[in-house]
Amino acid sequence: AGYASALGAVKKDLAAFGPGVVNAIYAGGYGFIGAQSGFRPLVVSTIGSDMLIDYPSSFVHRLQIEYALRRASLVTTDAASLTASVVRAGVEPSRIVEIYFGIDPSLFNLEGRASRQGGPLRIVSTRNLYPVYGLETLIAAFAALRSKADALLTVCGNGPDRGSLEKMAAGLGVEERVTFTGKLGPPGIAAELKKADIYVSTSTSDSTSVSLLEAMACGAVPVVTDLDANREWIREGISGLLFRPHDADGLAAAMLSLHENRDLAASMRKEAAGTVAEKGLWIPNMERVESEFMRLAEGEPARP
Repeated sequence: AGYASALGAVKKDLAAFGPGVVNAIYAGGYGFIGAQSGFRPLVVSTIGSDMLIDYPSSFVHRLQIEYALRRASLVTTDAASLTASVVRAGVEPSRIVEIYFGIDPSLFNLEGRASRQGGPLRIVSTRNLYPVYGLETLIAAFAALRSKADALLTVCGNGPDRGSLEKMAAGLGVEERVTFTGKLGPPGIAAELKKADIYVSTSTSDSTSVSLLEAMACGAVPVVTDLDANREWIREGISGLLFRPHDADGLAAAMLSLHENRDLAASMRKEAAGTVAEKGLWIPNMERVESEFMRLAEGEPARP
C-alpha cells in the first residue's frame, strides 16, 4: 500500500511537470519507480552499490533493476567498471554515458595546506562507518603502524559501526591516537584533508569515490583498496598506493613506506591533484550531463 501511494504521488507530480527529463538516481528503488511512472524520457543514474552490491545480491533486485534499465532512454555511470556491469545487465552501450560526478575546486584544493617536515604521520579517513567501508582494517593497520612510527588517525563520518570501531581502537591500545569526529560538512572535510599526510579508504566495493577525489585535490596522498574503480584514478606508485581489501598488514606497510619517503609522497601529492584537475571537476562534468539531458528533452538521441 505504501509503495502504491508513493507511485501515485510520483505520477501526479510528473503529470503536472510538463515536457522535460526525469532522472532517477539509483537503479534500484528510485529507478524502478521512475520506470513505472510512465514518464519519458527517463534517465537512470547508477552510482555503484546499486549495480555492484544490490544487483548480484538477489533475484528481486535483479528484476527491479533490469526493469528500470530496459525502460531508460539513457543510463549514466561514473566508472568503467560500473559501465561494464550495466552492459552485463543487458543495456546497449549506445544508451550509456560515463560521466564522473566530481568535486568543487573552490573548496577542495591545495590552498592553505601546511608544509610539514616533521611530527607524527597524519592519516585521515572520510568514509562513513558502515560495513562496506571496512574501517576495521584501517584500525588494525593503524595499530600495527604505531609500533614502528609516530602517527595520528582521524576518522570522519558516522554510522552503525562507530561503537565497535571505538572499542576496537581501545582494545588495541591506540584510542588516544585515534579521533572520531562524527559527521562533518564539506568545509570540515576539506580542513581535515589539508592537515593530513595520507588519505585511506578501506572500502570493499566502490564506483568512483568522490571522497577519494576530494582527498587527491587537497593533497592527502591516497592509499586505497585495489578495486577497479580506484585504478581508474590511482596509478600505483605514481599518484598513490593500492592494497588488497581486508589486508591490514599491506595497508600498514604502504603507510609506513610513505612516512619513510617524504619525497615520494610529495611527488604523488602533485600527480594526484593534477589528475583531479584534469577530469574530476564538478562543473565541467555536470555541464556534460546537462547537455545530454537537453538533447533528450528536445527529442534527440543521447550521445555515448
